[in-house]
Amino acid sequence: MSAKTTEQELKELQAQVALLTKERDEAKEKQTEAESMAEAMSQASQFMGNTSEEFPTGNFEEVEKCLNPWERNEKKQKFKTVKIPTFKYTINLPAGAGLCLYTNGLEYYHGQTYEFNAEILAEMKSRVALCWSHEKSIHGDNENAYRKQTNRLVA
Repeated sequence: MSAKTTEQELKELQAQVALLTKERDEAKEKQTEAESMAEAMSQASQFMGNTSEEFPTGNFEEVEKCLNPWERNEKKQKFKTVKIPTFKYTINLPAGAGLCLYTNGLEYYHGQTYEFNAEILAEMKSRVALCWSHEKSIHGDNENAYRKQTNRLVA
């Protein structure tokens, strides 16, 4: 048996490489289309009234998860790498909330669209909702609008 590949085997391998390269390029193109669509929909949502909507990007982020977080000894802690889906989300803050939210040493500015993994997205949406709730409690909605009025006199 010869260690050298024959001309026919070489042509077959080149055809397989060409086919795999074509499939990879098509997958990349679809992924970039999905990312750009998610970006556009996320940015447009602030004008359509869907201020708290996120859009999946089709990407995943690998995160280390501790399997035994109650263990105090760091050497005994066990970790596992998990893939978490990412989403595009536009930060929409009320006027009194300032310009941005600070998370993990990073600034996320109002009106800008960012890519978050599912866990950080939940935190960001919660913080944006708290900002809006605080704004309404100070300047906005009458919380007693649907309550029956009482004849209480303030002395």
